[in-house]
Amino acid sequence: MTFGFKLSHRLARGFWLVGTAAALTACAGEPPTTPDSTKPVNTVTVSPSTADLGLSATLQLSAELRDEHGTPLSGRTVTWDSDAEAIATVSPSGLVQGADTGTATITASSEGKSASATVTVKKDAPPSSGNRVGYYVSPSGTSGGDGSRNRPWNLATALAGAAGRVQPGDTVWLLGGTYRGTFVSTVSGTSGNPVVFRQYPGEHALIDGAGAARSATILNVKGPWVVFWGFEITDTDADRTYSQTGNGGRPHGLANYASHTKYVSLVVHDAGVGIYNDPRQYDVEIVGCVFFNNGWQGPDRGHGHAIYLRSNTGPVVARDNILFNSFGYGVHAYTNPGDGLLNNIRIEGNISFNNGTLATNSKSANILVGGDDTADDDVITKNMTYYPSSVSATNMKVGYGSLMNGSVEVTNNYVIGGTPVLSMGYWRSSTISGNSFVGTGSVLSLSDPALSPSKFSGQTAVTLPTATKVIVRRVAYEKGRANVAVYNWGNDGAVDVNLDGILPLGSHYEIHNAQNLDGAPVTSGTFNGGSVSLPIRAVPPPPPVGWTTRVAPATGTLFGAYVVTTRD
Repeated sequence: MTFGFKLSHRLARGFWLVGTAAALTACAGEPPTTPDSTKPVNTVTVSPSTADLGLSATLQLSAELRDEHGTPLSGRTVTWDSDAEAIATVSPSGLVQGADTGTATITASSEGKSASATVTVKKDAPPSSGNRVGYYVSPSGTSGGDGSRNRPWNLATALAGAAGRVQPGDTVWLLGGTYRGTFVSTVSGTSGNPVVFRQYPGEHALIDGAGAARSATILNVKGPWVVFWGFEITDTDADRTYSQTGNGGRPHGLANYASHTKYVSLVVHDAGVGIYNDPRQYDVEIVGCVFFNNGWQGPDRGHGHAIYLRSNTGPVVARDNILFNSFGYGVHAYTNPGDGLLNNIRIEGNISFNNGTLATNSKSANILVGGDDTADDDVITKNMTYYPSSVSATNMKVGYGSLMNGSVEVTNNYVIGGTPVLSMGYWRSSTISGNSFVGTGSVLSLSDPALSPSKFSGQTAVTLPTATKVIVRRVAYEKGRANVAVYNWGNDGAVDVNLDGILPLGSHYEIHNAQNLDGAPVTSGTFNGGSVSLPIRAVPPPPPVGWTTRVAPATGTLFGAYVVTTRD
């Protein structure tokens, strides 16, 4: 498991001066005392100059600037560029993100001088690499078992490490069935050797927190270097209302109180908050999960978000998840004053739609990054969102209130519907490019008068497109898994989905509608390369447990989110 270390951009200012306070003179043979702010940049050095990067990892590059005498310079503007954004992208602060395998040249420039780094993006090592042995748990397992298939442990025993028997690098397989109650994970792995808890192939493992206190968490994670993979978490209690404002209306699905953790291809629904990250935890990744129908109805608004993130240092990454029909927000990167920061959060490639629509008085959005304490060095890129024309909620909210934040990158997002489509707050530095913000009502709401509407030139529209758009995103770590978003502007009966590079040739695949994961696949077959035909059929949204007051709007045949999997 890897994460990007953030290197300092603050460089020491060097100068040599002698004399009194009244009269300072430069030492003979040493650099003149020209103020640092006026010395021209003579050289740029990028560190590291070469690096390998995992497909789902990040790498922080730094640029050192010097004048003609070799003296470091500070306070200068540095721009970053990638010559192959299909391979690796780079943020305004020099954070490199892998996008596909290959090699990219990353260039830093300042005042006409530049230098480059060569970054080679490679496939991710699966989180379970290096496993020593496989253990088993089942709903009928006991603490007195030995972790074998015939004598499995119960889940609580394995999550506690089974008295030291679960070691770094081990995999614990969850056998099929329903695990009832709430659980705490305290077992720890090590760097490169995480402990993996994973649903056994071909079986369905479900953790049900029914009966838990409103303030409980179904799976509370407290041990570092652990991966949770492929199983389902829910709460089948029918009560979806709470008479008090604020938190505590329904048990949360997951709470992350450990660094170096991954949550891969989970399904979390009908809980309170789907997953929460404590701001002190870093190197956290949520990838390929499906969240729906999370939250509850409060007297003031709908509460409970799919993904709730805070981060003092980061990196914290939410990538390629599908989030829909929350009572609250889809992505809720928000903090209260003094409760943590929102730094180095990356929101990438998620499909987020119809969030907030279950509540009778929603104040939510599909994506929010910003809160009542500062946000900095955040990235919102390549996400796909949707509200039908009947929904007037804000679709994407970047910044909150009148708080001035640091830097943010908003790039290559496809944001459809809502009023406004984008609400932009106060940021000292913002990179906004390659987006599509489309709505038939208000499109832009700009709080900061210093932010010019021209920054969004060519990225907004008030009429819907006419050509169908299909977006395919490979999901990291799991062979043959991908998410597909279909915006069926052309009212097509079927669309072509290119799965080259995702499905192995000859593999058996299935494509499920994310709103009907447990139903029959929309299509299936043997992959022979190229594109497969995906029929477009309307499905009703999944009914929330215990909630009949209001239903989420149907997306019909105009919009759909799909999950591609393979059994091979």
